[in-house]
Amino acid sequence: MTSLLLLLLGLVGLWRGTLWAVRGAVELSERYGISQGFVGLAILAIGTDLPELVVAVSASIEQIRGTEASGMIVGSALGSVVAQGTLVLGVAGLFGYLPVARRMVKRDGTTLLLGVVLAAAVAADGLITRGEGLVLFLVYGVYFVALWQAEWSGEAAEEDTLAAAPFSASRSIVLGVAVVLVSAHFVVTGGVALAESLGVSQTLLAVILVGLGTSLPELALSIRAATERRAALSVGNVIGSNIFDLLVPIGVGAMLHPLLVERTTVSFDLPALSVATVLLLVLLLRRRGLQRWEAVVLLGFYLAYAGIRVGLG
Repeated sequence: MTSLLLLLLGLVGLWRGTLWAVRGAVELSERYGISQGFVGLAILAIGTDLPELVVAVSASIEQIRGTEASGMIVGSALGSVVAQGTLVLGVAGLFGYLPVARRMVKRDGTTLLLGVVLAAAVAADGLITRGEGLVLFLVYGVYFVALWQAEWSGEAAEEDTLAAAPFSASRSIVLGVAVVLVSAHFVVTGGVALAESLGVSQTLLAVILVGLGTSLPELALSIRAATERRAALSVGNVIGSNIFDLLVPIGVGAMLHPLLVERTTVSFDLPALSVATVLLLVLLLRRRGLQRWEAVVLLGFYLAYAGIRVGLG
């Protein structure tokens, strides 16, 4: 019971802390006139993925201390990618049609597919080494630099931005990051203890519960963007977040300590993630956006995935 409460408290802290940090980051970006597309693909994506990154670092520290926590790192990252690409956009799409620029889907969707292929390749043998982790991290670095260059060359110009936050940006960022750091420790320690007490794998717990919990910031921001008719933020946030999740938390975690990958992750989670990614991109490209019935399809996919995954154990 204590481990469950610790885990739930940590997830709530990750959610609130991330929203505070992102609010401050968006306010700063507005002051410098940064476009909506870049805010969604980079600033919001990185900000809302603070939970996955800090969970990965915290779990790696536990591994260095002698506690096996690979399942928390890999499971939370992959679980977040599946949840964000299906559940988050599915829910956001229920609020109305989500138009999206075909150019963005092709450019960033290609990077997302590359991330899926790389993650599957390094995990195929059941071990992600430090060198493989470095490769994942460097690929994201190249992608971020390309986004930055496109932003300042004017390719990503947008008219709309989010409304400015009502309080100090710096205070919001510092407070949010501090809460995320403390909460991530609760998630890792509570999650590992709960998995042991229930006799289930860390990866299962991380994929379903932690992955879903760390996707709450993306869900909140995507719903807000959808209801305010800012689809570039809603879709861009999810695509950018998924690219980040596949390359950075797993990459950083592996660089700190090699990661063991469970057989079920290789045989089911990664193939399911690949199908979910292709499905999402096809739906976005069909009519340059996401319609309500397509959002329902994505929601159905997530429910089927979660049900089968729990059954596999």
